[in-house]
Amino acid sequence: MGMETYSTQVMELLSLGRTSSGISQMKIGVTQDDKYATCVIEIDEFTFLELEALGPLHGDRIRISPYSKWDPYRNSHYSSFIRTTGSTRVPLYFACSEAYIALIKQIRQGELPPVSPAKEEQVVQAILMPVPNRPDPRNGFVSRLSKIAVAILIMIGLLAILSVATGGKVDSARLLGGQVAKAEVTKSDSGLPVAHASSSVSDAAVTQDAAAVVQADQPVAVHNAVRTESHEEKPAFKIIDIDDDKKFFGLPKEYVALTFDDGPSKLTKDIVDILTEQNVPATFLFVGQNVAHYKEAVTYAAGHGMSIGNHSWDHSVLTKSDAQEQSENLSKVNIAIEALTHKPVTLFRPPYGAVNDELVASAGKQHMKTLLWNRDPEDWNAKTPEDITRYFHHVEAAGGIYVLHEDKHTVEALPAIIKYLKGKNLTFVAFK
Repeated sequence: MGMETYSTQVMELLSLGRTSSGISQMKIGVTQDDKYATCVIEIDEFTFLELEALGPLHGDRIRISPYSKWDPYRNSHYSSFIRTTGSTRVPLYFACSEAYIALIKQIRQGELPPVSPAKEEQVVQAILMPVPNRPDPRNGFVSRLSKIAVAILIMIGLLAILSVATGGKVDSARLLGGQVAKAEVTKSDSGLPVAHASSSVSDAAVTQDAAAVVQADQPVAVHNAVRTESHEEKPAFKIIDIDDDKKFFGLPKEYVALTFDDGPSKLTKDIVDILTEQNVPATFLFVGQNVAHYKEAVTYAAGHGMSIGNHSWDHSVLTKSDAQEQSENLSKVNIAIEALTHKPVTLFRPPYGAVNDELVASAGKQHMKTLLWNRDPEDWNAKTPEDITRYFHHVEAAGGIYVLHEDKHTVEALPAIIKYLKGKNLTFVAFK
């Protein structure tokens, strides 16, 4: 049975300003499928002033919505963008002209005009600046590993001295409260170093020992010695094992999938409870920084049979990073999740859907497959739960991979969403 695939697209506002002759322009970056391009386009004065009124936005990342809506009360079209500052995302709305709508539609359909360097140089009043380079996360990571390694060497030296002094009768595990484990590094089938613990100890001890013996610049697969087995019967969910080396967009017509981005959060448990009550599987794509704050949410989702994937460490546009930075970013997330779930992470969803062949390859080297989507209700943009459910009633549900987020209105809309999709006699699936 053939799989239907759909393209996804991300548009970012890179700069906004006027030329020396007063022409209003905006520079945008467009990611579509595995291609990225930039272009400078002229926009009408009305839309320019609406966008200008939302500034200044220096240093922020701006994701433009490729769609617009009609406001019958104001008798005008409007669109939106997401303003991302650090870990905070805020949707902002602006009125726009039919000319702007036509331009965005043209770009959405893949008709991207080439960049004109001359036009770029003419923009003299910059209102929006590109996001500055992020600090290299490797410095702190390597520093922490070095400190751990030194501490372990000191500990081994002390144990050796005590062993000699007592004739070799020191029980090192009992002496340190049972928190010492011997870590051995072997090669997995993939050639990646894998840390194995030789005694039953706490998860924290195994993770620290593994981190100490594996070089910092290599991707790591950690297998913990202690595995908590659940004796509760889990529902028999339908799980789709997606193809390797492909960007997965769609499903056969008899299936539908719900996916949740940007967690874990304080709402993860509520979402899982609704899904479990309705016997519906889902796939959660977690951000590494959030995992550290909501560890119980991760184990709760995994314990209820939900699939869990990698959504980057910091929700950054990874296509702008080199291969080593991509590898380190993804590896940190996998280590954090696997330490809690005791299962390998096999799914990756790029933030903003920004993806290229290099990023797919980086994920593949860590045994992850790239999962995208073909249905976007823009629930992050919703003002009421009804805004979200309305979308489901206006698109074809069959074969849909819906991208949702862990937001309040999404939780409130979820029971109605599930009820509607069940009425279509579709099989809910998760991914691995």
